[in-house]
Amino acid sequence: MKKKYAIIAAICLLSLGLTAQSVITYNGNAPQTGEEYNYAGTNGSFDPSPSGAGQNWDFSGITPMFSQTVISVTPESTPFADVFPEATIAFHALGDNESYNYSQVSTSELRNVGMGFNPGNENGFIIHYTDAVKLMQYPFSFNDSYSDSYFAAYSITEGMETHEWGNITVTADAWGSVSTPANTYDNTLRVKSEYTYIDSVWVSGIFLYANTYTQTHYEWYNATSHTPVMSVNITEDGTTVGYRTEPVTGIEEGLFDVQINVYPNPAADRIYVELPEGSKENTNMYIFSLEGKLVAQLKNTGSDRFSADISTLAPGEYMILIKISATKYTTAKFIKTETYR
Repeated sequence: MKKKYAIIAAICLLSLGLTAQSVITYNGNAPQTGEEYNYAGTNGSFDPSPSGAGQNWDFSGITPMFSQTVISVTPESTPFADVFPEATIAFHALGDNESYNYSQVSTSELRNVGMGFNPGNENGFIIHYTDAVKLMQYPFSFNDSYSDSYFAAYSITEGMETHEWGNITVTADAWGSVSTPANTYDNTLRVKSEYTYIDSVWVSGIFLYANTYTQTHYEWYNATSHTPVMSVNITEDGTTVGYRTEPVTGIEEGLFDVQINVYPNPAADRIYVELPEGSKENTNMYIFSLEGKLVAQLKNTGSDRFSADISTLAPGEYMILIKISATKYTTAKFIKTETYR
């Protein structure tokens, strides 16, 4: 089965002049929870070349055909938390086809431990890498390279299972300036990731067939990006490009007006939010500490009503971010009180 991998990496670009190398470090740019990234992109034919030092790549003429919002969250706040106990961060892709990408970060490396798609939907499924995919190592410099193997077994439909064996080779193959429709980024480091993997299909323990696939990803990072500012993904089916449409967003109030009912407030164990009738479509709600850390997500529990278990949160004041699109959202505050058992 052909898949697209959401490759999430952390880059620190230390520029000491045009002749200096770029370096990936854990302390500089490891992924963090509570950040939001907005992307746009298109499909077509795009040449990611050349490689080497001091390059200038111009993708400013791209006409976007789609957009995507990704929020980095704590794994505990996601619907697949029990499947990925080893994950330290999750990336929630918003939209009609919801997905969660789970990663494990240490001071020496970043690994993808799996993905969950369409929670609560009959078409949903989970990929859990029992041998995780090494996405990045720390430190990592221009011209550095490594290879890693990985494995997963997962079910798509009842009685049918896919076994995936793969290998990834990652190289920091270029640095320079990259232009997108949104911005021009100087001193970027390009990371090339080459995948070769075999999918074998089994039914009730009986082998049916196997196919071999290849994919190549090119991703550009600057000194302040925890995810790529630009990417080119090449598969046998074609090429997809994507770019950041704006910097990391924070919490801002008043971008749309809606009557919000938050109760109880104060609350000790559970918080509820009600919107006007018919407002729940495409609505997502998140709970942040006042320091900006994402601590929970509210789940839809009925007609225009959302709920979250807050019993494990520390007492204090929190912010609810209510989001209906990449540019339309507002906030509300509530107070968490001591929980007594």
